[in-house]
Amino acid sequence: MLEKYATEQGFTNLRHYTDDGWSGTNFDRPDWFIVPTVVPRCSIIARMVMKRRTKTIIKDIEIEYEEFYGVCDKCKTEIFVSGLDDRNEEIIEEEFRKKKNLITISDIKKILEKYNVEKRPLSKLLGFGELTITRYIDGQLPSAKYSDILFSVLKDEKIMKEYVEANKDEVSTVAVNKVIRAIEICEAEKKYNNSAERIALYVINSGREITNLLLQKILYYVKVVSKIVVGDSIILEPCEAWKFGPVFPSVYEKYRDFGKREIEVNLSDEYVNGLLTDKEKQVVDYVMNTFGIYNAWFLKDLTHLEEPWIAARKGLSEDDAGRNLMDEEIISSYFSKVNEKYNLKKATGIEAYINHMRKEM
Repeated sequence: MLEKYATEQGFTNLRHYTDDGWSGTNFDRPDWFIVPTVVPRCSIIARMVMKRRTKTIIKDIEIEYEEFYGVCDKCKTEIFVSGLDDRNEEIIEEEFRKKKNLITISDIKKILEKYNVEKRPLSKLLGFGELTITRYIDGQLPSAKYSDILFSVLKDEKIMKEYVEANKDEVSTVAVNKVIRAIEICEAEKKYNNSAERIALYVINSGREITNLLLQKILYYVKVVSKIVVGDSIILEPCEAWKFGPVFPSVYEKYRDFGKREIEVNLSDEYVNGLLTDKEKQVVDYVMNTFGIYNAWFLKDLTHLEEPWIAARKGLSEDDAGRNLMDEEIISSYFSKVNEKYNLKKATGIEAYINHMRKEM
């Protein structure tokens, strides 16, 4: 589109640069630095941005860093490229802060993102002046004391929770609730430390009667169907071929004390829903409304007719416990063929597949 516009306006397209996968507002993207610049010596368009190790002295401290600089790709003359000086200053400042053991601007931004908080509320929650965080992000160096506080909340949600409790009256209830919610999500990601465990919690909290046996089968079909529906499996953990079908061991161990009874958890919908992305929730809901409408024993029998479980159980009798890993390639290959025949992206396709397999039970 841009090339067409340039031609229509009478310009000549000398080179085309595209930063695929980069936001247009991100000025750190590679081709942004390859800015067309006229070089007096040869009067052509330069496009090379290079890096070199160099040193500078800031407040009696030697800083070694990688400096960006422009070079004409024909005559190799070093040239000025707009934006590189600012980029180099940012790099020097980051390296200086590291030398002084002071928190960097990028780490402060990570705190804002981690706790879903704006600059002024964060300042107040930590007991700083209202504009302190803003000044730090704008380039002011933090004191060692304040830097240590920022490092501590970046690393440990428990410390952040203590600051929130102590200073919650200094900011709005909305801001406090957002930070508390972010802390809960961080804690949950540690407690439910893999995708299978987080999705299991969402399934348990669905309002349906979920036993460990049913949970395992739903998780298995979430694993295989998500790869077809969204292109990647949203459950990364491998499953094992147990006597009663595919099982995710860490999930099983977490809820084994419930035995054959319904699993119950005492967590809010908001908390559980926050553990998954909207895309993940859509996939799980889809599986719950297709495979999940059947009981655990039916789904167990269904998995026993499918190639991935059969292949993993090779050499084992029907009564052997067995904990062989189910081969990811066999799972992918089998369900790719099923999808080609039945189209598992549609509920009617899943229904047709299940009705076909039911005849073999």
